[in-house]
Amino acid sequence: MYITFTDTALERLTPFTANNNTLLKLVFDTEGCGCSVNGVPTLWLVPEASKEDATAETNAFPLIYKAKDEIFFEENMKIDYHEATKSYILKSNNQIYNAGMSLVDKR
Repeated sequence: MYITFTDTALERLTPFTANNNTLLKLVFDTEGCGCSVNGVPTLWLVPEASKEDATAETNAFPLIYKAKDEIFFEENMKIDYHEATKSYILKSNNQIYNAGMSLVDKR
């Protein structure tokens, strides 16, 4: 998986990722969604990777994700930031995964 961060997203995320004890994790969050195939892509700040995490290639800093969730995503995606809504956007050339993606601190 390859994730491109836009300049706007990089500007917003860099202060969090500059800390050596913080990783950015893309999560297909299914909590409260009813079943495991209904979920919402979300960004988490985590202190470390777990054994079931994989690392995506990016144009910036490391991004991890649960390897089992890769089925829900495309090979090439982009993360942007929208100032008006104060939220991140996960999209590809084919679709918008989440136009109001949150950044959740799980450290």
